Amino acid sequence: MLRKEAHMLRGLFLTTLLVAGVAFVAAAGDSGSANAELGRQLYAENCAACHGRYGEGDGPVSGALMVTPPDLTQLAARNSGKFPGAVVADYIDGRKTVAAHGTRSMPVWGMEFWLQAGADKAAEAKIKKKIDALVGYIAGIQD
Repeated sequence: MLRKEAHMLRGLFLTTLLVAGVAFVAAAGDSGSANAELGRQLYAENCAACHGRYGEGDGPVSGALMVTPPDLTQLAARNSGKFPGAVVADYIDGRKTVAAHGTRSMPVWGMEFWLQAGADKAAEAKIKKKIDALVGYIAGIQD
C-alpha cells in the first residue's frame, strides 16, 4: 500500500513539474508577443499620426508639419542594411541631445512616458520597456 502511494505521489510531482515547465515556456512566449503588442499599441497612439499607419511618413498630420516625418520602414536600408536600434531608442527618448539630428521637431517621448509613469525613479524601468517595445516594433516594419 505504501509503495502504491509513493508511486502516485511521484507521478503527481512529475505531472506538476511538466505543467509548470509548459506554463513557463508559454509565459516566455507570451512576454515576447506582449512586448510586440505593446510596441504596436504605442506606435498607433504616439507615432502613427505623423509617421503614418505603416511608418512611411504619411500620417494624417504630416502635411501640417514644418519637417516631413521620415519613412521609418527605410531606417535599415539607409544604414547599410543594419537597423540602428540604439540610435532609434535615443531619438525616441529625446532626453539627451543627438547632435547628428540637428533641431528636434519630434516630441520628447522619454519625458512624456516618464510623466505618465509617475515621474519618479521607478518610472525609468517603465520608460525603457516602452521605448524598447517601440524600437522592436519599428525594427519589425523594415522593408
